[in-house]
Amino acid sequence: MEGSKHRNLIALSLAVVLAFGLAAYVVWQPAQSVDEPLSRGDPAQPADESPDSGAGPSEAGPVEPRAKLLSAQPRGDFEASDKQKRAATQVTIPHDVVMQNYKNDLWADIQENPPELRWPGDPALDAEMAYRLYMYYGNCSVLRSRGDHINQQIDKIANRAEKAGDRSLERLEGRLDRIIDYFELCQPIPPDVDSQMEAVIWMSEAVRLGHGVAEVQFYEKAMGFMLRPDPTTNSPPLAMRHPGLVADFKVTARLGLARGLERGHPEAYLAKSQALLEGLIYKKDPVLAYAYARVAEQEAAKNQVIIRDLDQWKQQAARYLDQEQIAEAEQLALELKVP
Repeated sequence: MEGSKHRNLIALSLAVVLAFGLAAYVVWQPAQSVDEPLSRGDPAQPADESPDSGAGPSEAGPVEPRAKLLSAQPRGDFEASDKQKRAATQVTIPHDVVMQNYKNDLWADIQENPPELRWPGDPALDAEMAYRLYMYYGNCSVLRSRGDHINQQIDKIANRAEKAGDRSLERLEGRLDRIIDYFELCQPIPPDVDSQMEAVIWMSEAVRLGHGVAEVQFYEKAMGFMLRPDPTTNSPPLAMRHPGLVADFKVTARLGLARGLERGHPEAYLAKSQALLEGLIYKKDPVLAYAYARVAEQEAAKNQVIIRDLDQWKQQAARYLDQEQIAEAEQLALELKVP
């Protein structure tokens, strides 16, 4: 239940931040429109034909993430070459693989083989490369923001080491080695780079190029980066510092979920349920949210995977419903297309 309360607070906080950012975005960039969220009953729109499909930077106009926002890039349908590239480089996660396990393995590999820093629009980019850069910048944004905390940890380790026995000293040395390794891993990032911004941009690029995990998790993960203040500079959240990200967030989150549902991974159905229940990128719809949670439950059982927080989200949606609405949601779950 604590996790549920925490998510509710995050959703409420982001709603306020996005409202502020969206107002500023409309005032400062009135020529760019934000599509209305889709609601239950709206016709499904193929992912590749969506007018929002150009959420990421185009290959024709590479972006320097430190200088420009995704919203500065041209929008519209993907060029044929872009569609072909996504088809050739996309990353699909098997339905019986938990996405967190995939990410844990990938992060372990990144620590051994850090990615080469690149710009969106680089012709050599593929979906996995973009996602690796997202994980690199995202984790480094957290590690770098904890500099003072890490220094305190090093001091504590040094003090304990003076009194520790051989076994304790070995453990303390292991902790110190890990701290040093993490900071060395993130050293190639120039100090003036906003790692949170880079993380959002690279995850968006991974969605554009067809990475299955990025498609499903962009909504939740990008929301966290947009809401979190920058502790290294005490700056406001990204959504306030860069209002143009608000529109991009909504566009890319909906695009990612549409593609994730096409792939049919169980976690995609839960992500759609969460988005429908929180009402930030779609019109809030607890009935449909419950239906998608039920499909996620069924697909998880079929593929013998355990999805964290699935039951919690289903119960949270059920709190909004009476028995008649739950019956309606159960029927909707049967009608939802599962590839």
